[in-house]
This record gives sequence, structure tokens and C-alpha cells, in this order.
Amino acid sequence: MQYDSLAPDLKRWLTDNMGRGVERDALIQALRAAGYQPKFARQAVELALAREAARRRAMAGVAVAQPVTQAVAQAASAPAPSPAGAIDSAADTPRAEASASEIIAAAGNAIETSDRRVHMLFALNAPRVVLFDDLLTHDECDELVRQASVKLERSTVVNAQTGAYDVHPDRTSSGTHFQRGETDLVRRIEQRISELVGSPVENGEPIQVLHYTPGAEYKPHFDYFDPAHEGNDKMLAMGGQRMATLIMYLNDVEAGGSTVFPDLGLDVLPRKGNALYFAYATEDGQLDRRSLHGGSPVSSGEKWIATKWMRQRPYTGPSA
Repeated sequence: MQYDSLAPDLKRWLTDNMGRGVERDALIQALRAAGYQPKFARQAVELALAREAARRRAMAGVAVAQPVTQAVAQAASAPAPSPAGAIDSAADTPRAEASASEIIAAAGNAIETSDRRVHMLFALNAPRVVLFDDLLTHDECDELVRQASVKLERSTVVNAQTGAYDVHPDRTSSGTHFQRGETDLVRRIEQRISELVGSPVENGEPIQVLHYTPGAEYKPHFDYFDPAHEGNDKMLAMGGQRMATLIMYLNDVEAGGSTVFPDLGLDVLPRKGNALYFAYATEDGQLDRRSLHGGSPVSSGEKWIATKWMRQRPYTGPSA
């Protein structure tokens, strides 16, 4: 990878933040938090630092950097107000959604985590949607189902007006959740997800396991919290806006049960061990209504999935 091959908005962001004195590790962390893969983020920062060092040598001692700050990290923990419908970003970090093809080109067709090599089956750039092959082993899927099946309850939705969790006819599954690190299996999966998508473990909500019987479905909806609805203030206070969703398919469904994106004309069929990732931000950081999605009715058999939602900042909800 060469510096000149980086996207213009990424080069501008790197130049601006290096000029402000932001440290190397803080730059990498901000890019990873925005969804860039670790290898790509590290290489992009190293190339930019090398370019900046050469420029400084050419200027023969002209001072260009202010004192080192932790502006990126500070912005992530205490974001400035943003327009309604926008997702706050660390120092206006460029969106990974705008450079999906670059990320995939840098990573190859598979991503190495500390304990598993995960292949990508397809990627959509706008909105950012990626299907991963065999994120979980079949044994891991079976064990997650076994651990969840003993504590299932009727699924709920967040009431956008009150912030309460309500039973709703649009969602007819049953489910449960595991607190972060609750079991060895959950801890291993959470670490793998973090390395795969570049989101810190602490920014993740608890893993939700859902069970759908024949006829059960989840009608099209948004996973993000619309800031225009007062009841969502309570949800946003627990770690900021949701940034992305990862759906892990825990069994092969006989018929039906696809994840459907109505505005994209896209249906993703459930396959045991696979995982579907999608983000909710446009290139300018606005909430992307094209991320509207649902779970189509199960026609035959049953469907088990595990869902992981990722926030802007460490999740501090009651189940964290």
C-alpha cells in the first residue's frame, strides 16, 4: 500500500490531526473505532507519519506541530453536539463506509484474528454491509444455543417515546442475553468480533441470542436510536449511538428466516457459523436509513441467531 493510494478524505484527516500533534497510537485507535481494519489503520498512519517527517526535513526546521494532545481520545469520550440525525465521530474521523473497497483490498479476502481466520463472502459499500464466512465454529454455535435455551423470554423492542422495553407484535421471537465476558465462550467470541471489525470489546452491548419458531419474524426496523425521539435519550446515554450490528447465524434454517434489507433489495440467507455486519452511517456521518432491515418469517424449522450491537463509546447499560 502507498500513501498516494489512500482516499483524499483520509489523507486530509491524517494531515490535520498530525498537524494538531495527535499521537500515532491515538490516530490508529480512532481509525479502528471508525471501522477500519487494524492492519489498514496501522499502515495508513505509518505512511502518513513518514510523509510528514519527510516534509519537515525539507522545511529545515520550520515548526509545524503544536504540543501533543489526546484530542482524538477526548473527543471519543466527550463528543461535541452534532446535528440531529448525525453520528458523533472522534475528531471527525473519516468513515470506513466510504472506503470499504480499500479496506478489503488491504486485508485481502480474509481477516486474521488471534484465534481464527475469517473469510469475507461479499461486501457492499453504501451502506457498508459485509457477510463473513464461518465466524463461529459449529460447536460454538451449538454451545451458544445450549447456554441460551434455558433462559429464553419473549423478545422486546425499545419504545422510542418512553425508553422502556416493550413487547411488540412486530417482533415475535424469544431471546436472552449474556453479559460481557459472562462465560469463556462469550469472552472468546467478543474478542474475535472486536479484532474482526475494529470495535473495542467495551463498546459492545451484551450478546443477544434470539430464537424464531415457524411464523416468527422481526419486521423491518432500524437498530440505531433516532435522536428526534425523546425516549431514546436514555439509550444514547449508555454509550452514545449504535454504530453497527453483527448478526451471527447459529443454525441452518429449513426455509425462510432471511435477513432482509427492503431498500437494497437484499436478502441474506441464514447459514450456520456465518455472520452479517452492517453499519448505519453515510459518508458524511448521517444516520443511514438504507440500513432498514428485518428478519423474514421462518417458513419451516427454527432459526437461532446471536446479535452484537456496537456503540460509539464504552457501553454502560444495566447489562454491561
